[in-house]
Amino acid sequence: MSYTSLRDDLVRLACELIAIPSTDDRPDQLAAVIDYAERYARATPGVFVHRAERAGKPSLIVTLRDTRAPALMLNAHLDVVPARAEQFSPAVRDGRIYGRASQDMKGSGAVLLRLLRDLATRAAPPDVGFMFVSDEEIGGENGTGYLAEQGWGCEFFLAAEPTDMQICYAQKGVLWIEASLPGKPAHGSRPWDGVNAIAALRDGLVALEQRFPIPDEPAWLTTVVPTIVQGGTAKNRLPEDVRLTFDVRHVPEDRPDQIVAGIQQCFDGKVTMTRCGSPLDTSPEHPLVRRLAECVAAECGEPARMYREHFASDARFYSEKRIPAVCFGPVGAGLHSDDEWVSIDSLVQLYGVLARFADAI
Repeated sequence: MSYTSLRDDLVRLACELIAIPSTDDRPDQLAAVIDYAERYARATPGVFVHRAERAGKPSLIVTLRDTRAPALMLNAHLDVVPARAEQFSPAVRDGRIYGRASQDMKGSGAVLLRLLRDLATRAAPPDVGFMFVSDEEIGGENGTGYLAEQGWGCEFFLAAEPTDMQICYAQKGVLWIEASLPGKPAHGSRPWDGVNAIAALRDGLVALEQRFPIPDEPAWLTTVVPTIVQGGTAKNRLPEDVRLTFDVRHVPEDRPDQIVAGIQQCFDGKVTMTRCGSPLDTSPEHPLVRRLAECVAAECGEPARMYREHFASDARFYSEKRIPAVCFGPVGAGLHSDDEWVSIDSLVQLYGVLARFADAI
């Protein structure tokens, strides 16, 4: 296999995937992108193909051996965030592929498809599974989360999310929390006749900043960020109540119940958790993480770098089952932006690292 032919094929596969506008609001296109992966897999003799779906979100699992728990599970989500129509027409220039999801993460999807084919055609294929899902951008519960619930296991889980060829071994958990602060309506000209819920909101936010201060720069600590405020129906009337939503990103050491209790102490009202997503929490010293790092160093010619991330990924669903899980993927920029791109050379490097790791594990 020549470098040029591999590179050209990865570009072709990535561009064909990018051209499918697989956003959450287009279920036909979510099905189309999983259909694409399934056709590619079924064209490879000797693989085991499984299709799943929950809540209209299709998934595909392909294993090289007849098992529901391969040694290594490689994961790519093929759903994307919304974009303008022209962003689904990929462009290749200056060693990059531009287009929606080129970086996040159809470039990686192309790598996994080509790797699937090449490993499957070996005389003795390694024990690897490939998971393609279609709902990571909206939480992942009906894709990777559902498959984990259904017993699809592994010894090591790798989500090929874009990481600039670094190993991400930890990510914060996600909580969505709502607070309802009661008031007593009164005419705006006679505020002493009522109770202003907005004043309670003011006092609560001051207390919240003291309890969960927002750092001035990236820091590995729990953050509680107000994102939505609702309340009031008339300009001359004290509101009946004020409702506040928080986006919480928490480090593994902080438990959700402790965070909810801390927020409750800041606000005189009802505080409710509406969503709880577990953190990714894998030791960077785990033997398989170290083995992956060795493969990165061998392929890239320099020591692997490891880091922790503030946002979440589907790797969390396996981490919460005590299965070592990481994110590792290509170089790119413009995540979810108008100028998203992925480095073609890094896709080739990603292929090489994953091929080495499949053999090593």
